[in-house]
Amino acid sequence: MNNSPAEIDQWLIEGVQEHEKSFELQVWETNFDVERQLVYSKFGPYSKLFLRPEKFVQRFYHTLYPLLIEDWAIIEQLQLYEGFCTLDIKLEVRFQATLAYAQSQIEILSEINEHIKTTYQSVILDLIHHKLFVALPDDAWVQAGLGDIERAIDFAVSEMLVLNNIQAQTTCYLKASFAEFPDVQLGKEHLYLSVLKKNFEVNEQQREELFRQEQLSEEQALAHKQLQLELLKEQAELGQLKQAQDAEHKRRLLLDQEQQLQVQLAIEKRMHVQKVEHENELKAIEFEASLREQKRQEEQIRAGEQKIQAEQLAHQSLLKEKQLQSDIAKQELEQTSWLVAKNKEHELQLEHEQKQKQLKFDMDVANKKREEQQRIEMQEQSYETKKNSDIYLRREIELLELDKKRLELETAIKEVKPEG
Repeated sequence: MNNSPAEIDQWLIEGVQEHEKSFELQVWETNFDVERQLVYSKFGPYSKLFLRPEKFVQRFYHTLYPLLIEDWAIIEQLQLYEGFCTLDIKLEVRFQATLAYAQSQIEILSEINEHIKTTYQSVILDLIHHKLFVALPDDAWVQAGLGDIERAIDFAVSEMLVLNNIQAQTTCYLKASFAEFPDVQLGKEHLYLSVLKKNFEVNEQQREELFRQEQLSEEQALAHKQLQLELLKEQAELGQLKQAQDAEHKRRLLLDQEQQLQVQLAIEKRMHVQKVEHENELKAIEFEASLREQKRQEEQIRAGEQKIQAEQLAHQSLLKEKQLQSDIAKQELEQTSWLVAKNKEHELQLEHEQKQKQLKFDMDVANKKREEQQRIEMQEQSYETKKNSDIYLRREIELLELDKKRLELETAIKEVKPEG
């Protein structure tokens, strides 16, 4: 081959100009809205999601979520024909979510663009691969270029996103580069021949275009030099004329400014004198009026102060009299309450002491009774024991009986004493 792979790459990217002119370009129109925002309204159990209207006033139960327009680049590289051709793919996607899509993804409104890229990247790559594998097996793209395939990918991706309620505009760039031609293999001669043929046609077109451009460049250079000489001559003449006109214009302008300044200074001087005189008159009038008003206010203040002072004195006398009566009544009430409380306290104390003494006496009597009863029971038990025994003599039995009667008598006497 006579040309480098870079020239083939340039041809594959640019394509044939005649084919591009005859192709009717399909443009996917999108209506992006830079100001598009969502309003999430949640008040109690009720919630609603809607587009932010004009003249919207945000309340405490409103949350705003902007739907931003974002640019997204998807880049990939494919190896074709067992490495003979390398295809670089770059898809630029500009997208913006719609209200319908946001309503289906209401739980991730703050990260909706990242969700779109994560969700649809694999789908877009699959769609690109499908379009390429349908179009590339036929080597006609070597002659026609990759423009048709780029536009087909643009349209397919935009259509897929729009059908999923995502406004999008895509631009696909395909760049093919070929390795050095290896040994020809069966089944691939048609691809090599197509590349060689196209390489020869491109070289011829480039040589003819280069020769034409060189001739055109020389002619344009000569015409440009001639035009520059004429322009320089005209500019020199115009410059001299313009300098003379500018000098005369500046002189007249300075004279006019001097006259206007003198007139303005005279007018300003008269106005200043009139203004000072008028201000002095106004100040004199205002001073006299302020003196009269001040005198009137002082008289009113003195009269008001005297009236207020008299009212305060009368009010203070009345308050002191009421306070004195209240203190006397309060003192009498306190003295009466103190005497009543004192008498009641004394009675309660006497009653308490009497109850304490009676309770103590009752407890002493009960204890004595219990002790005597225990002693009687012990003596009775001893008596019974001795009585039933043959060892004791009858005399002792009689003594015990006498002792028992004595104890009973003492007990009866003690029981009678508290009643007395």
